Amino acid sequence: MIRNEDVEELKELGSGTFGTVYHGKWRGTDVAIKRINKSCFAAGPSSQQERLTIIEFWREAEILSKLHHPNVVAFYGVVEDGPGGTLATVTEFMVDGSLRRVLLRKDRHLDHRKKLIIAMDATFRMEYLHSKKIVHFDLKCDNLLVNMKDPSRPICKVGDFGLSKMKRNTLVSGGVRGTLPWMAHELLNGSNNKVSDKVDVFSFGIVLWETLSGEEPYANMHYGAIIGGD
Repeated sequence: MIRNEDVEELKELGSGTFGTVYHGKWRGTDVAIKRINKSCFAAGPSSQQERLTIIEFWREAEILSKLHHPNVVAFYGVVEDGPGGTLATVTEFMVDGSLRRVLLRKDRHLDHRKKLIIAMDATFRMEYLHSKKIVHFDLKCDNLLVNMKDPSRPICKVGDFGLSKMKRNTLVSGGVRGTLPWMAHELLNGSNNKVSDKVDVFSFGIVLWETLSGEEPYANMHYGAIIGGD
């Protein structure tokens, strides 16, 4: 556990309906601080999505605490005494943010060699996760974090384990989990919610296409058209 008074927020990196991520400091180290919004705690969560947000928070913290690999973001701890009793995770800070952000930057060119290094890092990471019987379920360039400090050797690590699940034997309960353009087709089949870690392999194929093309998959299509295969 990390005390809230020991964490300093320096800059907001991004926010959503249920949380905000900051660049901060902890014990002199640059860190990423992911805080869950107060609305998820006020008088008890009022919506199913807010309850799921808290569940996913603890799932991600539990999984990250068990992982130790150079291509997985380092986990430092959980803050339980945030403002209003809110929660936060404290993890390794990746200076250039997501791979999606780097691909969109006009001043940052990724040649084929660097793209290959990033893809290999992602491959090693997924091999490690699957060896630990963890299925990520939300693999995409937004959840691949990069450090470009060394101009000749970019570093890529996985983040955001909120939707991850442990695999039992050869199957794992899936359901509709993840982000649609990256989701394996079997996750859209409501008749069978048992899937294998191959759902991550499908997503990784989309990530490779993203990395090579620099574009977002199905960018000009409505979600209904993606599901229908039009």
